[in-house]
Amino acid sequence: MDSRLPLLTVDTVIFPGLVVAIPVTDVQGRAVVRDLVENGGELVCGALAVRDGYELGERVFRSLYGTGCAATISEVAVDADEDGPIEVTLTGNRRFKVSELDGSGDYLVADVEWLDDELGDDPLGTATIALERFRKYADAVSEISRPGLHLGELPDNPSTLSYLMSAAMKLMTPDRQKLLEATDATTRLAQLVGLLDSELDAITAIPSLPATDLIAWSALSPN
Repeated sequence: MDSRLPLLTVDTVIFPGLVVAIPVTDVQGRAVVRDLVENGGELVCGALAVRDGYELGERVFRSLYGTGCAATISEVAVDADEDGPIEVTLTGNRRFKVSELDGSGDYLVADVEWLDDELGDDPLGTATIALERFRKYADAVSEISRPGLHLGELPDNPSTLSYLMSAAMKLMTPDRQKLLEATDATTRLAQLVGLLDSELDAITAIPSLPATDLIAWSALSPN
């Protein structure tokens, strides 16, 4: 995979294996999609979550996180109005850290350093604990929210499991970003245990959740 990527700035964190449809509303994002489609070949870009940002006239100013995920665009739905939003379906591939940004063109391009998916010291033991907590979390969510969180067959690979759980939980962007940046699967799973314990405590104290759809396992790539 090329180490120089055109960037989409997104309002959520994309994880390896996650399949998600997102609207592309800004001028730079539409230019990224347009160029990828026109150039042919595999539609690969870098997805970076927005830390914060604001608009001034027609210009958008955004502060971005430094770690993201390469993503393949599998579907592009264009609004009938040329200036309207484009919806793209992204499949997360490999994590990266931005080494250098080039803003001289119509959109940001990044030179990236690819991040390996290490397992860490105790991936299986930590995965067992995280999975036990996650099943309790899924049961609690399903009791108080519809359609709830219904688990199918879960992967055995600790790294894949850590990404699936990270994607399925309803979390704020900084928490999701911290999970993406975890140095290895054991660390990510340990972070998930802490987040799951906090969520379970919150559900017990105030048994209600926002009326938002949780990510379904069927929407996640098995790879």
